Amino acid sequence: MRTFRLPRALAAERPAPVLLVAGTRLEALRLLPLLRALRAPGRGEGALLVDTGESGPAVREALREHGLAPDLRLPGARGTGAAALALLRLALRLNPALVVAGGASRSGLAAALGARGAGIGSALIASSADSAPRLRWRLLSGLCTWFYLGHEAPALDLPRGRALVTGDPLFDLCREQGEALGAAAEPGAARLVLASSLTDADGERLIDSLLARERGGLRIDWVAAPPLSEREAPARVRRLGTLPHWRTLALLRRARVLVTDDALLALEARWLARPVFWIGADPAPRGCVASALPQLADAVHHGLDHTLDARPLPEDGRAAPRLAAHLLDGVEQRVFAGWLTRARR
Repeated sequence: MRTFRLPRALAAERPAPVLLVAGTRLEALRLLPLLRALRAPGRGEGALLVDTGESGPAVREALREHGLAPDLRLPGARGTGAAALALLRLALRLNPALVVAGGASRSGLAAALGARGAGIGSALIASSADSAPRLRWRLLSGLCTWFYLGHEAPALDLPRGRALVTGDPLFDLCREQGEALGAAAEPGAARLVLASSLTDADGERLIDSLLARERGGLRIDWVAAPPLSEREAPARVRRLGTLPHWRTLALLRRARVLVTDDALLALEARWLARPVFWIGADPAPRGCVASALPQLADAVHHGLDHTLDARPLPEDGRAAPRLAAHLLDGVEQRVFAGWLTRARR
């Protein structure tokens, strides 16, 4: 493994009281409001954000949309073991007060392992959007010092006294961007957002069935659609590429229904009180309606007619300040304990 090339701020031996670790796009968006809260004036010495590289460029692209970049990216970390070793070396060099993982991905497990090896406390931010094997959850429950949970927590037994319901900071970002977008405009016709990795043929068959079933001028926005085939797209369908987070959120605010296999979008649509139809191969997330493609058109029709009640998330978009306050309180307690036990000459 190559030697770490530390940023200038770290090369100058600047303290790093909190180390934030992100491995996926969800974790990057979740940690972004927390990073801002920890770096706010008067909030101590800030925090450092590490990209483990688990999902390729996804973390860097998510941060770039908001004018930020990770402070450090792990060199050559392939797999949980290599990432844990790299984070252990980094923790030993920087000696942070706490290592905070942005989710229950393989990077979250690597962060917990690295922190345990360095003798440093670790924390995990999680909600119902985090899908992980049961074995990984069991390992995390034994490794992490604190669990910061969204108001809709994972359906698992976590250690009592160490699991706090603070809210998911992901929705702090959604609230900020929603306020910047202004009030959601009332569309003249029903709108549906299709955000899926369907092939072009399957997507076109689904769109044909939706347009044939709905005669009221339904308009469809197909996010991350594959390249256009020889067939001409219907006039009521917009084929869109990969969009920044704020543009996708704007589409969800205008839509009545979301059809997706993306857990992150499903969670954000539920926060906006939009019915979500799940067409992914994985089990449907909590609050989403699982539907096979042949029956999807009838199910969506009920959603458009407001005969299907959505299950909105009870997130208030104020989780990051609460999280930052608890994290910094732990840092101050550690510093105070170290001051009391410091050897006197």
